[in-house]
Amino acid sequence: MSMSAGNGNALKQQRVRRRHRWLGKTIVAFIVFLALSGIVLNHGDDFGLDRRYVSWSWVLDAYGLDVPEPAASFADGPRRATLLGERLFLDDREVEARVSSLTGMVATGPLLVIAGESRVHVFLDTGALVETVDLRAELPGVIDRIGVADGRVVIDCDGRLWRADADVAFFEPWMSTGEVAWSNESAPAGSELAALQTAYRGRGITVERVLLDLHSGRIFGLVGKLFLDMIAVILIILSVSGLILARLRARSGNGNR
Repeated sequence: MSMSAGNGNALKQQRVRRRHRWLGKTIVAFIVFLALSGIVLNHGDDFGLDRRYVSWSWVLDAYGLDVPEPAASFADGPRRATLLGERLFLDDREVEARVSSLTGMVATGPLLVIAGESRVHVFLDTGALVETVDLRAELPGVIDRIGVADGRVVIDCDGRLWRADADVAFFEPWMSTGEVAWSNESAPAGSELAALQTAYRGRGITVERVLLDLHSGRIFGLVGKLFLDMIAVILIILSVSGLILARLRARSGNGNR
């Protein structure tokens, strides 16, 4: 091989090597992040990532997590039940029950009783769910309202009344013999609404979901997807440039023999 040809190969190697090195340094941090996040996600159950929630405002804003207006809210004394979307809150704490509608809440003794469309949810004063009484088979329609008469829970369905036993375990048809204190809807105060909004956003996104979306770029929408596409293209270029460098080295070695 001639001296000029050898110098040409050396110059090509130098140019390819510089570009290869620059591209490698550009994406090394991202590759490390992908590797580490992949390991963490692979052990998500062990770390409880699906049970941990993020409350960083920039993350919630990136998801566009808007807090819905209260669909319904009822108070009995100092306690309040509020439905945001399909998430039920007792005061400013989300409870286990999932409901599509909220028709009232009453307090009786140590229990808080919340009525949905066709189910009655019984809670302890602490907010722990005791049981859910499904009344779809007994009622001719949906629960219109819930109240208390003589210390017993009463529900109204299409103008007919059902009264619960002392433990609110079952309901039976009842003819009113006295006045019923019905639960009436009321709007939460400004401070109550602010606490509800904070609670709603704070439990809206799990750590697992955030990591998955960061891992895939979905958290940043189209920009994130395009960025990952660019990373994929760079990796392809790195692979191809690595092969070119190997070929140029081989040629240089053959030419020096």
